[in-house]
Amino acid sequence: MDAMIRTDGATKDVAFLSHAGARERSAGRVALFLVLGVLAAGVAGLLAGLAVTLAFAMARAGGRPQAVVDALTALTESARSGRSLLSYGYEMAVAGISSIAAAGAALALAARIFARPIRSFLTAAPRFRWRVVGAGFAVGFPLVAAAFVAERLFAPAPLAAPILMPGADLAARAGYALIAAVCLYLAAFAEEALFRGWLLQQTAAWTRNLVVILAVNGAVFSLAHFDPNPASLLVRAVMGAGWAWIALRTSGVEFTTGAHLANNLFVALFVMPVSFAAPKAEPFDYRPALIELAMVLILAGAVELWLRRRARTESAPA
Repeated sequence: MDAMIRTDGATKDVAFLSHAGARERSAGRVALFLVLGVLAAGVAGLLAGLAVTLAFAMARAGGRPQAVVDALTALTESARSGRSLLSYGYEMAVAGISSIAAAGAALALAARIFARPIRSFLTAAPRFRWRVVGAGFAVGFPLVAAAFVAERLFAPAPLAAPILMPGADLAARAGYALIAAVCLYLAAFAEEALFRGWLLQQTAAWTRNLVVILAVNGAVFSLAHFDPNPASLLVRAVMGAGWAWIALRTSGVEFTTGAHLANNLFVALFVMPVSFAAPKAEPFDYRPALIELAMVLILAGAVELWLRRRARTESAPA
């Protein structure tokens, strides 16, 4: 489980990179995957999103066919006023289900093109480690909360936690939290599988320079979110690079999936709901990136302590 990373910036004997070999260095195979993988992911994600939209519209229309069009119009108006807490379940469902459909299609195709089991893109362990996912969430959630408090110290703002939305009853709050947990887990897992899974291993097939591997992962992860705000781009780049390091050290995407879920779930519960409304332009502020860097370093430090403690336990005489 413990990855070996040399101080000169190169990776050595990293279990999670053991599948990155000659097939991943084939320009033809990579080009084929990039073309067909993007197409397959796009089609799968679109169909899944349409299916979720239709299901929500039919539920909103109460089974009346003539009301489905009106329901579709209402659902897709993300910026409409007077929204209930549970209405944001639509965006979260689309985000989670379309993301997992897209990632599943892409990884299934990658498994065929590179002649590997899908699990090899996710973990070097014999099976997916759910306990490690839980550990990532347990460590990540309080860190995200601390980062949120730190940001508010630098830039005070009124608390507008979605989970505390006025007028929502206990059932609505519980339903919102449950939908958020399930759907945002799917979205987090999909992103980790593609970025800290396929992309991390594919980059390592061409170079074992650690700085390059982390920089590519952070940059691509950030750009893939299409956020025009420079501060948000920088924050996600730091986040992506840090999670890539952790995936190398833990030999899989399980811990980073838990940490990713912790980040997204905290935001959805206490900062802002998931919405398809275009992000607003904001002035550049480097402080959130510094806070994110500190959080990533603490998270990586916790992983290091855990791995070294585990190594000492395993090497101790019986």
